[in-house]
Amino acid sequence: MIDELDIALFEFNQRRRGILIVSVLLVATVGLTIAVFPSFGEADVDFAELLESYPEEFQTAFVGSVSDLSSLDGYLVVELYQLVWLLIVGSYFAYAAGSLVAGEVDRNSAELVLVRPISRTRFVLGKFLAMLPAVIIVDLLVLAAVVVGAGLIDEELRLSRLLLVHAVGGLYLIDCVAIGLLASTVFKRVRRAQGAAIGVVFGTFLLDSLTTDTDYEFLGNLSLTRYIDPGELLVLGNVDWGGVAVLVAVACAVVVLAAEVFERRDLS
Repeated sequence: MIDELDIALFEFNQRRRGILIVSVLLVATVGLTIAVFPSFGEADVDFAELLESYPEEFQTAFVGSVSDLSSLDGYLVVELYQLVWLLIVGSYFAYAAGSLVAGEVDRNSAELVLVRPISRTRFVLGKFLAMLPAVIIVDLLVLAAVVVGAGLIDEELRLSRLLLVHAVGGLYLIDCVAIGLLASTVFKRVRRAQGAAIGVVFGTFLLDSLTTDTDYEFLGNLSLTRYIDPGELLVLGNVDWGGVAVLVAVACAVVVLAAEVFERRDLS
């Protein structure tokens, strides 16, 4: 008899190589980003004035609430967390999760698994659980790389605030996984599921920035990025607990919805 943990373990083992590659690339990105900071900080540029010259939509999407790039924490928010983490890493996890169920259906192997004594709901849950260690590994490795990198250039970062960024950032990535999982249960083809998952993450990222301070700002509430602000977390140490609650609720609701969709789906 198999259960969701067996499925999670098997799925995670299948993805170890990809997780390792992504982790190495992200650690290298962190190292390169931090290595540039000393020369960046010595540049004779008024970065506050430069930021104000950008369109408001650009500031919201790629700068966030940061107004000072001369400190390492503000620099990391703009160069690493606001763009790389929220958009690129989030899109990767949504893309990866897009193949969780659709991949089985596409290969006609889902029916072979489901003839065993396991419900479709537990099957979907097992697939979701397989991605949680991947999120944790990437999250911790990037955290360690930032701490080590800051030490190598003799810059100080408040560890408590850095932990906040990665804790809430990890929740955000789990939401991205849930979005990919839902797409994977809706579409039968992997490419369609992955494309839809990336489209949702990228589209809502833009929706948040393009609707800020407009008559349509309420639409930005549909975006996950509305509930996480790396600048507030890392620079100011402020936690939006309401936003954290939304991220947790969204993850749970989307996983339940994905299981319900797959329960009602015809695999023939």
